[in-house]
Amino acid sequence: MLKYLFLFIFFYTVLFAKNEQVVHIVANSIENNNTFITANGDVLVYSPHYYITAKKAIYNKTNKTLELFNKIFVIKEKELISMGDYAFLDMKNEVNQFTPILLLDKKTNIWFNASKAESEQHTYKLTNATISSCDCYDPSWSIGFSSGDYNRTNMWVNTYNAVLYVHSIPVFYTPYFGFPTDTTRRSGLLRPTVGYSKQEGLIYMQPIYFAPKLNYDIEYIPQIRTKRGKGHELHYRYKDSQYSELDFNIGAFYEDDDYYEKYNFINQTHHGWDLKYHRTKLLSDATNTTDGLKLYFQDMNDVEYRHTKKNEDNSNNKLLESNIKYFYNTNKYYADIEFKSYNDISKSNNDDVMQILPQIQLHKYSTSIFNLINHSLDIKSQNNTRKIGLGAKITNISMPLTYNKYLFNKLLGISFVEQFNFSNFQYSNTDSFQDGSILSKKDIISLDISLLKPYENYIHTISFNTTFTKPSIITQKGDLYGINSTDSLLSIFPVTYDKKNISFSINQSLYSRKSLQEIINHKIKQIIVYDENNKPQLSNLENEIKLNFPYGTISNNSLYNYDDKIIIKSTSSAKLKYNDLFANIDYSYSKDKPSGYEGSYKDLNDSKSIIGTVGGKFFKYYTISYKEQYDIIKHISNIKEYKLNINKKCWSLDLKLSDSLVAAATTTNNQRRQNIIYATITLKPIVSFKQVYIQKEREE
Repeated sequence: MLKYLFLFIFFYTVLFAKNEQVVHIVANSIENNNTFITANGDVLVYSPHYYITAKKAIYNKTNKTLELFNKIFVIKEKELISMGDYAFLDMKNEVNQFTPILLLDKKTNIWFNASKAESEQHTYKLTNATISSCDCYDPSWSIGFSSGDYNRTNMWVNTYNAVLYVHSIPVFYTPYFGFPTDTTRRSGLLRPTVGYSKQEGLIYMQPIYFAPKLNYDIEYIPQIRTKRGKGHELHYRYKDSQYSELDFNIGAFYEDDDYYEKYNFINQTHHGWDLKYHRTKLLSDATNTTDGLKLYFQDMNDVEYRHTKKNEDNSNNKLLESNIKYFYNTNKYYADIEFKSYNDISKSNNDDVMQILPQIQLHKYSTSIFNLINHSLDIKSQNNTRKIGLGAKITNISMPLTYNKYLFNKLLGISFVEQFNFSNFQYSNTDSFQDGSILSKKDIISLDISLLKPYENYIHTISFNTTFTKPSIITQKGDLYGINSTDSLLSIFPVTYDKKNISFSINQSLYSRKSLQEIINHKIKQIIVYDENNKPQLSNLENEIKLNFPYGTISNNSLYNYDDKIIIKSTSSAKLKYNDLFANIDYSYSKDKPSGYEGSYKDLNDSKSIIGTVGGKFFKYYTISYKEQYDIIKHISNIKEYKLNINKKCWSLDLKLSDSLVAAATTTNNQRRQNIIYATITLKPIVSFKQVYIQKEREE
């Protein structure tokens, strides 16, 4: 073929007027007259926008059209590939016709096979066509349709009389199906959530999405639960600048009379709203300063509102926090002011709920004095107020002075810290307590030693730290809980004051000398606390060990109490991975002291739970896993999750079954068990079908 090309090559160049393209034609033989150029045998046509091969081509110099015959191969803009037996190209007006056509779009990795295609500018009109992104021969999925169009500018496909095929088996028909081929924001219907509950009946939620402009969008979500009631949600998102974002949500759910009476809900209508807004560079515009504003407001009449939202939240927290915070940061200083408001929705009013209005913080970053002493400053003022009950304005000031020195070629590090602390308490709504203040200091001396010793196959590192802390009160007055008062009413405003103590810690690791990977790490810390009579007492012993091996890690973190001679907290973890198989086990045990409890740990109830995850990847495309959180004390599974993922070149499937406990906002506060099946099928890159099946079973 190359021989004939060199023997019979004929080069013809057509120059159009301004803004029109140049066309080159190469073939085994070419005939030229005043109007037509006819090329035969291994035809090659190329221009700035096209690369074309065919067996025969006829070019009309007057109309600027090109007809192609037999074994046509067209590449347009290096992204769109077309193949067929006949094609007509209007290269001046961007109007083309193919009969038949195999169209491949490299930009989206999808292809069309149609008996006929007509294109104008960037829109292709297709007849008796098939679309897919799988292999052309026996595709795993495809969509066949009688007619449709594909707009490459808007990246949108419309199909009519569409049938979804799995291999050659038809599984779904729709008279119309339109979808995007990219992730551009568009108004329209989003994927619905469909479920079924024995108590609630058929559950259907259909989001309607509006995106009129780039800087805001609206999502409206009506829902119906056939045996329970109906509800609405509205989400509004807005960006007033490139540094800010606003998110507003509001909704309500209306219980049917029968369901409301049967399950004894506190309210028949559950409603709520929340607003989030954050912005940086609100006032600052310099490169070395930043500032920002954060707003968060929320309200609801009961926690059942969370449980009826589209993105269901199983939280049963009845104390709602709203806040406003502004911060300003420079290279030397940081400052912020924050207002916190709390709403206990379980109460008729919030007169006795503490509010923080406001809280002010100032931090001066560490600087050096004569390159010897580093100093910083922290100031925090907090106004704790409420209509009924004790309140207080609290101001804390902390200023540490630090001196560091290394000796013996940096083998030994010495640190001296002189830290001054001042706290002031101005009590409100009381005549029983006198305003208090305390000025104290802490003398802290730390010694650090780090050693490294190489062996034939290993490297051992070990570091020792000893820190001695001696606090002292310079002056004090008034009522201070933990200093001169044990009144329980003052316990909400305790004075943080350390006792004299000395701590010892060791951190050692063993490394492979060849790979420098850590094999084992061990940390241990012991603090000795001295009481008012200077009598030493051992605090809880902290111990942590982690073992790394080729197929995973094993670790344990525990606290040992000397008084009761028991472990009061222990967390163990094992993470295993071998090729495509994995297993994780986390075990936790604790004895937690309630606030104000001074008894023995032995008298406290145990808390034990275990979380296990196991799974693996099989046959390259399949991943399965199982996860369970089990309460050992109550002998109940808090949550179980089963997952299956199939991820192939042109499609993927994600399945998850979640079985969990949820709380209910009822007069009895009983818990319910909830089963949810999440299913997502993705036909890459065209569309995803997401199904959520919900089943709730109330515990008796």
